[in-house]
Amino acid sequence: MTVQNMLILFGITLGLVVVACLVLMWLFYGNIYKFNNNPDTPAQLGLADIDVVNFTSEDGTEVKAWIKPPEGDAPVILYFMGNFTSIGPSVQTLQPFLEQGYGLAALVYRGSSGLEGEPSEAAFTADARSLYDQLDSLMKTPVSATDRLAFGYSLGSGIAVTLATERDVGGVILVAAYSRFCDYFTGRYYGLPFCYLMHKERYDSIDRINSINTPLLMLHGELDTAIDIRFGKRLFDAADEPKKFVPFENGTHVNILSEGLAEEVTEFYDTVIKQN
Repeated sequence: MTVQNMLILFGITLGLVVVACLVLMWLFYGNIYKFNNNPDTPAQLGLADIDVVNFTSEDGTEVKAWIKPPEGDAPVILYFMGNFTSIGPSVQTLQPFLEQGYGLAALVYRGSSGLEGEPSEAAFTADARSLYDQLDSLMKTPVSATDRLAFGYSLGSGIAVTLATERDVGGVILVAAYSRFCDYFTGRYYGLPFCYLMHKERYDSIDRINSINTPLLMLHGELDTAIDIRFGKRLFDAADEPKKFVPFENGTHVNILSEGLAEEVTEFYDTVIKQN
């Protein structure tokens, strides 16, 4: 085989490899978000005090949120749920806060819970900003910035971090958070370098966390096999004070919300956020 033919063969092989990689990444991006698309309603779940409201996002898309006004001087949780679920079960886990009079504004993600639309980091963060900006009218009562808590679980932690760098909030609460979303895929797929391969849907929280100028509470299960606690600690180490990290010895990715989390959040709110 001549050198010229070898170069041609190498070029063809390289081109096929590049095309194969692009196809694989295209397939990968199409399978990142795996929400439950059941059209939940508060009534089905016994959440009588919650209303479902429509609002317009930055790009003109009609999106939804589950809303409950606060009681008295209680704060409002701006909630961003995880993957592999829908809005109803996600809000149910917040029942201990609702029983204490906390307000709630839980974003319904595009492509989840019966809501049409294409899920993406850009769409979710735009919807989060729009929810924040329209919160007073949606709640039908003014809510000061200091009474707004950005609360993100798992996937939603990246949305909460981004929102807190772009809007004023009283505090940030992150549960089962990653440093970067691509780290999750690296841990899941045998160490493959997804942070080098992914050019979108990265949720680079670790690059944003030190821009948050408000109290930060992070909670993580030591038995979490979906997002290893080391990723949460890495994000926490990059954040500025005031901050607190709470590990749960028996906490997994799923049960952490029932491992005394509400008590930790309430104490942090009363002793740190309200005093800040």
